[in-house]
Amino acid sequence: MTTLPVFNGENGNGETPRKVSEIIAALCAGDPEDRITLHDLIHAFGLRAFGLAILVFALPNGIPAPIAPGLSAVLGAPLLLLAAQMLFGLDHPWFPQSWGERSYRRADVAKLLRPAIPVLEKIERYVKPRHARLTGQRGRRLIGGIVLWNALLLSLPIPFGNLLPAWAIILAAFGQVERDGVLVIASLGASVVATGWVWFLVDTSVSILQWIFG
Repeated sequence: MTTLPVFNGENGNGETPRKVSEIIAALCAGDPEDRITLHDLIHAFGLRAFGLAILVFALPNGIPAPIAPGLSAVLGAPLLLLAAQMLFGLDHPWFPQSWGERSYRRADVAKLLRPAIPVLEKIERYVKPRHARLTGQRGRRLIGGIVLWNALLLSLPIPFGNLLPAWAIILAAFGQVERDGVLVIASLGASVVATGWVWFLVDTSVSILQWIFG
């Protein structure tokens, strides 16, 4: 088991919060045989735990890379739980003990998250705190709703249907972490596009099945 540093500079000690890309890189670095639990992550993420935890679960679906079949559904479950907690106004994420104590090899975590680092670095060039109402206490409920809806879409077993809902979630979570309301607005637009895309895929699949078996 490993002990992660606290990746949060908003703890009253005057430090500048680390960038999201730096936090993800730090999670991927170190002994590949170390094991990381969800409780480790939540503790390490500190005051930004909701947004950072959501990012960790959404990023593997947002970066086109080979992932295990069915991983979207597996990652969708904690996203649904986190989103529901945001909607109900919880201040800190909660996981069932069996989830929180389950450990994962750092090498496996890095395999899923490392491909996202260059993309995150590009996004960070344009990110800054703005439109604070969209990322404050009331805005958190909006972000929770965005994540919940797209996590439902993400959990559907639809080929090619993961990417757009995942990016709607990533933008919302990124906006919450960096207090950037523009990203939250962008996530709303991405949610509309993702919903239309998934609906198109479902409708097309149903039409093909009717043609084959009709």
